[in-house]
Amino acid sequence: MATKSRAKRLEETVLPNLNVAVDELELLKEELQEWLDNMPENLQGSSKAEELEEAIEDLESAVDSINEAISYAEDVVFPGMF
Repeated sequence: MATKSRAKRLEETVLPNLNVAVDELELLKEELQEWLDNMPENLQGSSKAEELEEAIEDLESAVDSINEAISYAEDVVFPGMF
């Protein structure tokens, strides 16, 4: 069985997994945003609300970072053997 090329491994394994990670992080962010949006008014300024806001921001940063990594990975051009 032939070994897959580096380009194929990047295309078939790395990039799809990064995209799956972005999708899952987006879902988590949406869940936390929904929790925050539905928080009773008397808890909206609470430490729990602040924790939710911070977690949402951290998830947004993670998504941005992974999207940046995807962009860089898509631009990789592997040199030929000879």
